[in-house]
Amino acid sequence: MKSKLLSNTICALLLAVTPHIAMADAYPEQGKTLSIVVPFGPGGAADSIARLLAEKLQKKWKVNTVVENKPGGEFMVGAGAVANAKPDGYTMGLFTMGIIQSLIIRPKQQYDPFKDFAPIGMVGKTPLLLLVKGNSPIKTFKDLQHIATEKPESLQFSSCCTAMLFAVEMLKKDADLAGEHIPYKGSSPSVMAVISGDTSFTVDTPMAARSFLGSDGRLRALAVMWRERVPNLKDIPDLNEVGVPGKWELDTWYAMTFPRNTPTAIVTKANQELNEILAMPDVQKKLEEFYIYADPMSADDLAKRMKSDFERYSILVKENNLQFGQ
Repeated sequence: MKSKLLSNTICALLLAVTPHIAMADAYPEQGKTLSIVVPFGPGGAADSIARLLAEKLQKKWKVNTVVENKPGGEFMVGAGAVANAKPDGYTMGLFTMGIIQSLIIRPKQQYDPFKDFAPIGMVGKTPLLLLVKGNSPIKTFKDLQHIATEKPESLQFSSCCTAMLFAVEMLKKDADLAGEHIPYKGSSPSVMAVISGDTSFTVDTPMAARSFLGSDGRLRALAVMWRERVPNLKDIPDLNEVGVPGKWELDTWYAMTFPRNTPTAIVTKANQELNEILAMPDVQKKLEEFYIYADPMSADDLAKRMKSDFERYSILVKENNLQFGQ
């Protein structure tokens, strides 16, 4: 009786696993459409990375690739498009660390990065810049601090997402900055709000700001949110140089995910392909042009990184008594 029960159990397990094995063996099927969902509007760093990866995956896998920009709801519009997709390997999400930070300050958000997705792998990380309008009377970090002290009600800051909001809140706490928060659906409109004068400052990626820095002159970078200067942005002072106390520094990363319950074999295959693409010299060169530093890793290591970042930023919020949305 026990032997028959064991045999039936094994058969049931095999029947459940076999379709997934077959699906993974056939993956990716040439001619299929692969969608890469970006929870931001076009024109920012995430959008540029997605289009670079889409081009490479299309050539390697002989599939049709589509980048879908789904901004809004602090990642939740794009997150929902991935979380609710069929877990067959043909819908990926390109998310940033902001989705982890969002869960810290919005624990009841609709989609959970730890429960609703299957991590594929890391793409890379990028520093963050504190930006003001190029012809603004705010020439230095000290100038911004002075206005925040004397006329705090005159300042507004834009942000594209939680990661940038988190950075400003840290500066408000440790460097006495001030400003009313005005959210935007993506880096491009957030940066353009500063250029147009609708907001006083923002924090965003070098990729989002690069066209407007330097000779263009429509933006000025007051600081990079690291404790040392960025190699290819040597003219921008770091947090230590502008006098921000503490040891914390902030950047953001970009990573690829599938919907949860995507077969492990498909995740493994996608991770291998992603890491091979990140090793290509032309891809590394292009990422460096975006000020993104490739950081390939396994799916398991990405899951561990997400957990450690969640814990690290949770501690930062608690220790600094950060109050978001104020």
